[in-house]
Amino acid sequence: MEERKKGRREWKDGYPPFHSSTLLLFFVGIVFIFLATKAQSQEINVAAVVNPRQIQLDEKARLDLTLSGDTSITHIEAPKFNFLPAFLAVPLHSETTPRLASDKIAVSMAWAYELIPQAIGDFSLPDVRFAYQGTTYFANPGSIRVSGADTYTDVSTRSVHQVEAEVSTAEPYLNAPLTYTFRYLYTAVLPTQASPTPQLPAFPDFLVEELPPLSPQTQRIRGKTFWVQEQVRRLYPQRTGQIVIEPATLILPVPRGRKTLKTKPLKLTVQPLPEVGKPAQFSGAVGEYQISAYVDRSAIEAGRALTLSVQISGRGSMQTVTAPKLPAIPGVVVSGPNLVEDAAPTVRTYAYALVPARSGTLRIPAIAYIYFDPSRAVYATAQTNPIPVSVRPNPNAAAAVDTEAASWWIWIIVFVVGLLGVLVAGFLWYRVRVQKFTDAAVNPTAGTVPVNNGEPKGQKGRRTETETAPPISEARDALMALARNDSTDAATAFANTLAQTLYQYLEDTLGLTQRNIDTARDACMQAGVSEQILEELVDLLTKCDYHRFAPVPLTANERSTLIARAEAVISNIETLLITDN
Repeated sequence: MEERKKGRREWKDGYPPFHSSTLLLFFVGIVFIFLATKAQSQEINVAAVVNPRQIQLDEKARLDLTLSGDTSITHIEAPKFNFLPAFLAVPLHSETTPRLASDKIAVSMAWAYELIPQAIGDFSLPDVRFAYQGTTYFANPGSIRVSGADTYTDVSTRSVHQVEAEVSTAEPYLNAPLTYTFRYLYTAVLPTQASPTPQLPAFPDFLVEELPPLSPQTQRIRGKTFWVQEQVRRLYPQRTGQIVIEPATLILPVPRGRKTLKTKPLKLTVQPLPEVGKPAQFSGAVGEYQISAYVDRSAIEAGRALTLSVQISGRGSMQTVTAPKLPAIPGVVVSGPNLVEDAAPTVRTYAYALVPARSGTLRIPAIAYIYFDPSRAVYATAQTNPIPVSVRPNPNAAAAVDTEAASWWIWIIVFVVGLLGVLVAGFLWYRVRVQKFTDAAVNPTAGTVPVNNGEPKGQKGRRTETETAPPISEARDALMALARNDSTDAATAFANTLAQTLYQYLEDTLGLTQRNIDTARDACMQAGVSEQILEELVDLLTKCDYHRFAPVPLTANERSTLIARAEAVISNIETLLITDN
């Protein structure tokens, strides 16, 4: 009993015999719960993966988020993140994958997002937050590089590849040349066998000239040394208004496939050619041009042809270049122009055939060419220097006269006789017509001429028998006789008669002193004859000289046409003189 009491006292005074084991069990339970919780937390795995890690501004990346473990996962919440303002995140899909792990059903969750870049640069993405059963988990997707559509950085070589395009002017004139330049810049060659492939736009609103490619060169740009390859086109806009040149592309053969770089579009405003200051002789040439002229010989015989070559060269659209108009060259028959094929694409050469009708010094006047200079926005004129040519008498013509003297003399005699007959017949015909006109003026009832103020009516202003007919009547009579006369079938005789009729009329009306084209031109200009009538007269006299000195057969229709033109010229000059008086 005492021992029991003693034992009870010891328990009462001290700790109970089972207290230490209970405390031990308590601590073991706490540790087990802690370790179990820790083990459970270690069984949860989260991941955030971005692919690819280098994109262009017009491309997209993919973000894959997963939460998985070897235990049964329930009450899974969607992950939370915010990549703004660098990226927009668009959900693509989510996926649940059940599986058997340690005799338990484990579930993995996956979320996919599309990342749309909003800016260019290197971005470190913030952590993605996962929440599961009150526990927060974090996964970091890392960094991503966004470059422009015109730039690519190769990860393996750390080389930078870039494209750009530019034009020499954004406000060109219609048909004015501008330069389009495409550049490929790179710091190192890609580790592939294939070469980059440039693709330039089609330029549908332009005439295009492809210029020779330039060899690659090195340039220091933005602190880096780049190799630069250029492709250049010369463009000529074909319409006015707004024109957009589409982007050019470059296909890079990167190790994982290919990458496409793209330039920015270029906007142009094409201006029409100004109307202020536009000369009437402007034919549409746009650019910067020079003009030169030369002949194939400095001396020639009368009646022979020489070649005048006029060359236009410079910088501009040669499709807008037309043949220059030659000024009138008295005593010369001009034919052409004919375009001469040149090897140089920036040169146009036109050939003219000149046939001087008489000997002496032929002076080819300066030839002007008007064009629009877009660099100065003005109409400019290029001009050649006058060219002197010595024209000798044609000895072959004299030899031909000697060899065929008999036939030519017969024709000359026939011509002279015919001409005299025409003149006599014309004079008699004129006298008969004047007499009829005088008789018609007599009073038919009285048979006498009425008296007016002491003078017979109609007597005042009437020509006497010694007075000649008016010049217009004489010229028309001569033209009518020329049209009826069969003895002028030869071109030489016909042209000589027609020319002498025109010269005779000019002598009678304008006081022409010498029978040549230059003197006739001066007399008409002093009398105030219009330029149109003067050009027609000069052309008729030039054709007459041509057929006189270089005889070419004339058909009946051609002779009738020349006579009608001569009568029209004479009538126009007569009308002008009457109006002036």
